[in-house]
Amino acid sequence: MTSNDSPRLVDGVGDGVMNDDNFVRSKERFRSVVWEHFDRVDSDGMRKAVCKYCKSKLVARCTDGTRHLHAHMKTCIMRKQKEISSYSKVKVEEGNENLDTFTSHSKKLRVLKVEEGNANLDTFTFDPNETREMIAKLIIVHEYPLSCVDHEYFKKMIESLNPMFNCVSRNTIKNDIMEIYQMERAKVLSLFERNKSRVAITTDMWTCGSQTMGYTAIIGHFIDDSWILHGKILRFMHVKLPHTGEVLCDTLFNTLMDFNMNRKVSALTVDNCSSNDRMVLFLLEKIDKSDLIMSGRLFHIRCTAHILNLIVEDGLFVISNTIVKVRDSVSYWRTTTKRREKFDEVARRLNISCTRELVLDCTTRWNSTYLMIVVALEYKAVFCRLKLLEIQYKSLPSEQEWELAQILANKLKPFYDVTEIFSGTKYPTSNLFFVHICEIRLSLDEWLGSSYEEIKKMATIMIEKFEKYWKDVHGILALATILDPRYKMKLIEYYFPMIYGDDSLFQIERVHNFCGDLIKDYESKLKLREGSYSSSASSSSHSISHSLMSFSERQAERRLGFRNFVKSNVIEQKKTELQSYLDDGILVDFDNFDILSWWRVNQCQYPLLSKIARDILAIPVSTVNSESAFNAGGRVVSLHRRRLHPNTVEALMCTQSWLRQDDKPILTSMENATNTFMQGDVEDCKEVDEAS
Repeated sequence: MTSNDSPRLVDGVGDGVMNDDNFVRSKERFRSVVWEHFDRVDSDGMRKAVCKYCKSKLVARCTDGTRHLHAHMKTCIMRKQKEISSYSKVKVEEGNENLDTFTSHSKKLRVLKVEEGNANLDTFTFDPNETREMIAKLIIVHEYPLSCVDHEYFKKMIESLNPMFNCVSRNTIKNDIMEIYQMERAKVLSLFERNKSRVAITTDMWTCGSQTMGYTAIIGHFIDDSWILHGKILRFMHVKLPHTGEVLCDTLFNTLMDFNMNRKVSALTVDNCSSNDRMVLFLLEKIDKSDLIMSGRLFHIRCTAHILNLIVEDGLFVISNTIVKVRDSVSYWRTTTKRREKFDEVARRLNISCTRELVLDCTTRWNSTYLMIVVALEYKAVFCRLKLLEIQYKSLPSEQEWELAQILANKLKPFYDVTEIFSGTKYPTSNLFFVHICEIRLSLDEWLGSSYEEIKKMATIMIEKFEKYWKDVHGILALATILDPRYKMKLIEYYFPMIYGDDSLFQIERVHNFCGDLIKDYESKLKLREGSYSSSASSSSHSISHSLMSFSERQAERRLGFRNFVKSNVIEQKKTELQSYLDDGILVDFDNFDILSWWRVNQCQYPLLSKIARDILAIPVSTVNSESAFNAGGRVVSLHRRRLHPNTVEALMCTQSWLRQDDKPILTSMENATNTFMQGDVEDCKEVDEAS
């Protein structure tokens, strides 16, 4: 047998297959099992061995041996394909299955990459456990029912892909999902343990229509050491009745303790229901206020999107009669298919495009009312013509009411745009919202000069509601604006005179003092942390050895203390870090500015302010993440899946969020969250209708 290990390939197929009698060597020479996969041929006067699978031709002289033939069989791609395709299952009468031909870890082909139409193939080892894991993740991420693994054609599809895999049952895949949930939860716990900054919490309650059960979503937001904003769902848990403030407080506090962040919370963002107010009060009694920012002055953040919703709803009550007529008109022509067809026919006769369908609003969401009015105004002529053709149609608004509806739509457009910004943005740091709140306030002042008494009355009511809640979001939005190097104090100094008039200087000074108090709070906590560390490290040794120190050693210690004393006085005389930051000027505003990247670069220049920026900029000013989770929850717990156990629902919801994010920042994961807040209740209303 020759020492050459590599096969010697010859392209092309042999001229013909020869019988064993044509060879001089004896039959005993062909007892190797490798000849089961080769044909012996004579080509161009040379003896060759032709692979039965890929038709490659290798030398087969008496002196060549069979080592190169064995080597070829290990790498022959066509042989692997044929073996996999010829794989079969032999069923036994008792229902057991005997695997034939291959073991459970057989090699298959995979495509590494495709370049210019050419595919590079390689082999890999099939692992049934990996397939089970991928099926479980498929169900989690794409919200398939757990029973899909029992479906006939799902099993056939799996068998067509790989006959070696035995499909698992519904209970087995459920156990796999729970294992994945525990593994992903451990990763999230580790992520929060490594985090050195504070964590902002958003939470909200949701009642599942198909189960008539209450769920709460708890989400943590923080900026990591790389200055990437993260938003991770912590719990999506069932809350038993009654949903009082004390019950919600216990639920949230237990979650904070489980994730070991009861001393790292920066703020809690909730909507404006009374149970949440009581929850915050109970929570402040359980959490040590010394661990909070400014002893809890920034702890309770009200959702700005809900505040805006309350403001507009109070204003719309003034013209409720006009809105009711528009709603009744839309409802009348949407009731039956025959009326819809008649509506479309009249619109075509009037040469009005029917690209937009009539929208029936959800009475608890003003933005849906706004959309209903905007679409109805496009079909004003159609409604007027149908009044002449349909005797039973009696809710047509008058000409004056149509005019008032048009003015209202124009007035509410800025509010609708701002609500979209609050409800989902590609870069949801809290520095973006102050300017929009100021513009809303100035718009309401302009309403007071309207010639319509209804608009004036609306403005008066909305301004009163605005001022009631403005103080609740004023501080956090102002701080986030100051931490934006494009604005600093200049944006506040620009808007406040237009909003407060003669009282603007006092309000600007209040904001400046508020920043100063925040700086002092962070400095005191930092000194306390450093002092406790140094004292714990040296107190024991100092007390023992101080009496044994010589005169020169004591003198050296006092000299070191004097230098520290002088250094502290010099620091106090220097310009504060905040004042230095404000005096450095502002950046020229430009699109796609990344404030987190700016602070990452400048954190060495402003060490204390950078710590504050990491905590403040991560605080969300709306509960859009919770609303988005509830939208997904409505799909997961559908009418066909209402028997899911609450623990299974939590595992599906949390794991889906974690897998989709895959440790990606909220910067990218939030890109698809636009309008989730605005569509939340509307989608919930539609869900039951579509399911039925």
